[in-house]
Amino acid sequence: MDFENPPQFSEADVSVIIHATEDDNKIIESLSNAICVHPSVFRPTASIGHWGNRILLITGKFEGAAAKQLFQKIWNSLNSMEKAQVAKSQDSLIDDKGNLYVRLNKQRLCQKRISLSESDSVRFRFRHPSRFKIDKKRDLSER
Repeated sequence: MDFENPPQFSEADVSVIIHATEDDNKIIESLSNAICVHPSVFRPTASIGHWGNRILLITGKFEGAAAKQLFQKIWNSLNSMEKAQVAKSQDSLIDDKGNLYVRLNKQRLCQKRISLSESDSVRFRFRHPSRFKIDKKRDLSER
């Protein structure tokens, strides 16, 4: 995938799990500020954890140009080492339908920094507009 000229994404989904020990307002505000969207984009769903603790699942959806802008905002905020990591790991970040999965560090977002993370993360899924399976080895920018 040519990340400097990213493919057109038709949709982007964001989700983050907020535990009872975390400040949900701070996390939502930090996420909103980091990706330049209004907090009303996000929808909370309350749940109860295994030990009876409160858990919030925060989700948001972006369509069309907003999805592409979201990807570009995240991509432009990553440092060169993280961009290289994404490019090197694209086989594990792109599924058979062309969806790209990116995870950002939740704690660093609260510190007004965008960086990749595998644990305690904010999950993004960027959906490719095609509805057929793709060859992950093929460059998505060729479409």
